[in-house]
Amino acid sequence: MGELVQLIYASRSRLDLRANSIGLAPEIGVILNQSRRNNKPLAIGGVLCFGDGNFFQCLEGERETVEALYEQIKADDRHHDVVLLRKEPVHHRQYRLWAMKFLGVDQFIRKFLAEQGLERFDPFKLDDAGIDRLLEMLRRETEPGSSEHPGSRPHEVNRLAASGGISPAMLGAGALGTALVVVALIVLVIL
Repeated sequence: MGELVQLIYASRSRLDLRANSIGLAPEIGVILNQSRRNNKPLAIGGVLCFGDGNFFQCLEGERETVEALYEQIKADDRHHDVVLLRKEPVHHRQYRLWAMKFLGVDQFIRKFLAEQGLERFDPFKLDDAGIDRLLEMLRRETEPGSSEHPGSRPHEVNRLAASGGISPAMLGAGALGTALVVVALIVLVIL
């Protein structure tokens, strides 16, 4: 296995991305489906955040593979002003469960932006500490077992399910256990 890297970039969308009834712009869905289909066999993972016309993406995987993907991303005409914010070796992947996780800018990210002195989502204006804080927020939003995971916010479950990003582990042991008990009771009633 080659050297693992984490590559983070920001870009500005050329698309008019308007959310549909489930809060996800169809074009974002296309990007996510392509990313998931292409990234999984390459052992690349990460997270994509979009808001206010700007993308923030963290890619993780083997150096050569991630660098080749980044070159393809830079050539994609759906966005422009692609700026590398950081590329560094890592010992392990932070977003190990996701070929590509998506999170929109929600109230919690808006609060973080206000703390950074930003009125809108503009990852180009984040310093290294701000990038680290945003990555941590996104990691907490995507990894099971965090103290504040998506299942703790009712609106998040629908958004995650729609984006293909929810797993039984994210529901927590309580919800999963309850679901198993209900299924067992249904089976007993049927028999």
